Amino acid sequence: MERIGHNEPIRIPRGRVRELQAAVEKRQRELLILSTLAFRIHKEDEPEAVLRIALDEILDGLGLSAAWTFLGDETEKKLRLAAHRGVSAEYLREVERNGLGDCLCPEVFSTAHRMQVRNTTQCPRMPTIVEGLRTPVAHACIPLTFEGTSRGVLNVAARPGELFSEDELRFLETVGRQICLAVERARHLKAERLYNQEARALAALNKRIGEILDADAVLRGVGQTALEILGSDRVQIFLGSDPHSLTVAHLAGLPHPELRESQTLDLVSLGSALLRRSLEAQQAFQVDDSRHDDRVNTDLAQRWEAVSALVVPLVARKTTLGLLVLTRRNPHSWTKDQVDVAEALASQASVAIENARLYENARRAYRELNEAQARIIQSEKMAVVGTFASGLAHEVRNPLNSIALQLAILERRVAPLESSVSGELKELLGVIREEVKRLDNLVGDFLQFSRSNRIPYGPASVDSLVNEVMHLLRPEAREAGVTLRRQHTGADIPDLRVDAERIKQVVINLLQNAIEAMPQGGTAVVESGLVDGRARIVVRDTGHGLPEGLDVFQLFVTTKARGTGLGLSIAQQIVLEHGGEITAENTLGQGATFTVSLPVTPAEQTEMEQP
Repeated sequence: MERIGHNEPIRIPRGRVRELQAAVEKRQRELLILSTLAFRIHKEDEPEAVLRIALDEILDGLGLSAAWTFLGDETEKKLRLAAHRGVSAEYLREVERNGLGDCLCPEVFSTAHRMQVRNTTQCPRMPTIVEGLRTPVAHACIPLTFEGTSRGVLNVAARPGELFSEDELRFLETVGRQICLAVERARHLKAERLYNQEARALAALNKRIGEILDADAVLRGVGQTALEILGSDRVQIFLGSDPHSLTVAHLAGLPHPELRESQTLDLVSLGSALLRRSLEAQQAFQVDDSRHDDRVNTDLAQRWEAVSALVVPLVARKTTLGLLVLTRRNPHSWTKDQVDVAEALASQASVAIENARLYENARRAYRELNEAQARIIQSEKMAVVGTFASGLAHEVRNPLNSIALQLAILERRVAPLESSVSGELKELLGVIREEVKRLDNLVGDFLQFSRSNRIPYGPASVDSLVNEVMHLLRPEAREAGVTLRRQHTGADIPDLRVDAERIKQVVINLLQNAIEAMPQGGTAVVESGLVDGRARIVVRDTGHGLPEGLDVFQLFVTTKARGTGLGLSIAQQIVLEHGGEITAENTLGQGATFTVSLPVTPAEQTEMEQP
């Protein structure tokens, strides 16, 4: 054997050199793919974005044309297409419509062992996978695993007529591990970001609804927060506990195809068994795809464009308040975190709605107490005036009658005098008679308060009473240049049990005030009708309106130069005695509106007197 000297070069065959150079270039190419991939996906927090970047780097680095990945959950044993490049539309439609079918991907996912698909027996759809090719192309199925758990499958198509070598398969496994690690990191980053976003949004919502006691504002806050942090297309909040009668309290997001706020919803007639079950059982439900969920009324879901949904009951102190319903127009796998957030939203909303309701009840009770106290004070005032009026009737009216009698005698004695003398005296006597008449009317107004509060109820038509007053005052209005206009609003008022003469007196008082408020002429409108279950009479004028801050219903308050300030007080007393209310609305310079609202007590009921 010939020995080689120390200084003599080792001769390596040229073929071996080329093989080594190719191996080095291949390793460099693979390292470049790995380093570029690591750099590009380092800060990505969307798993799908990581997968798309990975497919681009693999295909461009290896000079290939098609790759696709599936992600899944071992507990569900189900894979979904997550990213793809160079895959035919026909294959995508087939997977979307019928799933994976009989191929190696589910086996690779469950066993976590890589395989190479070589024929149509192993993958019946091989001829239709790669875009632009109608011949079978082998492809590698690489499991995506993390800490011993399968997370998905990476598929990479080989060149037509070729197979991947063992080295290439091992490299794809390395890439697969890097992809899986990046996807897992992206999921954690995304979950952390979402958690922080949700925590901030919930804290802001809690602070916002903790500062307000307005139920509508609470609902708006909940709806907007649900849209922002849960990505819902629509948010619907229904209030009530009776499945036959829920109120659509708030809608957020896209316009709803059927629902409108404030409408009443009957879950039974709609056939929504899932919503009804959630309401009655106080149980939350999630629907990932309503098209394949037996619990869902598919016709209703299609009409409402609700393919996926979260249905969460609103419950406070073990009492059902309503439902929070979040929907999307596309299938969506709701995560446990999303369900937890929806339930937290519902819990916050329930407490806030209950607090707002309790506050509103307390405010209503306080308002009713104030109104009751005001009525007591008004009644005490009326009692004082009534006592005063009784004495006034005896002390003033008798002298007035005597004056009127003596005035009549004087007028007869003046009549025969010469015209020049009698004319002047008659003018003076006329002034005296007008003043006597005014004093007599004033006494009459005071005597209204001394009448007994016992009302002689009887059947009467409010519309007919209004028509009578219009006919009675039409000459007076015509003389003042005022046009009277009659209108009806709402439904017809049934005959009521009222004191017809006193209600008529109220309308006369209001219409006379309207006419007198327009000395230069104008229009007075009188409306009547059944509105919100109460009989309503409205008198509206086009005069100068009422002075700001003036309570025209107080005793002795008047805007007329020669008024007594008793007319509207009398009208208010009559309306209150009938269990109703009278209000004045004013637009300075544009007229005043007086509204009388009376409870509807059918005339057919047994007549009785109010104590």
